[in-house]
Amino acid sequence: MLIINRSQKHGIVLNRRNLLIKDVKEHLAEYRPDLFQIYPKPYLLWAINDSIDIASSFNIDDVYSMRLFVRLRWDIAPGFYKQAQIEKVLNQTTRTAEDRFNELATDNFAEAWEEAQKFNNPREWRTRFWEMET
Repeated sequence: MLIINRSQKHGIVLNRRNLLIKDVKEHLAEYRPDLFQIYPKPYLLWAINDSIDIASSFNIDDVYSMRLFVRLRWDIAPGFYKQAQIEKVLNQTTRTAEDRFNELATDNFAEAWEEAQKFNNPREWRTRFWEMET
């Protein structure tokens, strides 16, 4: 009998885009069910996929951190990662994503998170959407 532990399962999910989108969608459905009432499903799936692309540029290397990154785009602001102090930590890609998010959760970043809320312009979502190649 083959036994797959959580770490192995998350490795599979992280490396298969369709499974990762499904995982993040289920996470959002649990923690932000309102999103599924507000947005059409195709747009929501696009936003999840787009968020994964952005997170991947920061070498987000585990499923939990990927979920967190996507959720922060909804909970804080879609462009939260553009805030200078937050971006600096996210760009430290030699560190694990978990370690970087643990640092960002400290009181040292309280003002940075307040400032990150300013990146809440609808263009933070839509610009990438409308610039997609068809």
